[in-house]
Amino acid sequence: MTHHIYHTRGVILGSQPSGESNRFYKIFTDEMGLVGATAQSVREGRSKLRYVLQDFSIVTVDLVRGKEVWRTISAGAYRPLEVIKKDSVRIKLFAGYCSLLSRLLQGEARDQELFEEIMRVVDFLEAHVVEQEFVLSFETLVTLRVLVHLGYADPKGFEKFLSATAYRTDILEEFENIRLNALPKINDALRESHL
Repeated sequence: MTHHIYHTRGVILGSQPSGESNRFYKIFTDEMGLVGATAQSVREGRSKLRYVLQDFSIVTVDLVRGKEVWRTISAGAYRPLEVIKKDSVRIKLFAGYCSLLSRLLQGEARDQELFEEIMRVVDFLEAHVVEQEFVLSFETLVTLRVLVHLGYADPKGFEKFLSATAYRTDILEEFENIRLNALPKINDALRESHL
């Protein structure tokens, strides 16, 4: 019996051990949305995939649908994120963003717009140092944008910060002035989503 192989780009939002040597991954793909996929023997020292399938990585991945979950049969680096991974502040921000997505995304459904949004976040983090005084603004802004995109929060009053060009240092500095106004909206949205 032959299986169809799906080739797609994906962001590894997180993973956990499965069995003795396997690993289960949450991957947000540009073709199928969020998928749960296992990789066989990936925790063994001889595995070629173990260095590619790292949490908070952007990869190309070949997937086959199994009975209950997807199976990862091959993968390669799509964007190495070297700048982000070498900076403790940037990798912490990106890991937090991935954790937020992992928490809020439900089920398989293609969302090309959200995938492009993730790429905008990556582009910004690769190109800019986030100064300590703007870390909370960045975290708040990305959370607000995800909640609005998923329909959990009303965009009213924050339209300027929700455009595709909002990831700029000057916009982040401006958002700092109203960051506290966004927190009740974010907290309400998270509470009402039950996620």
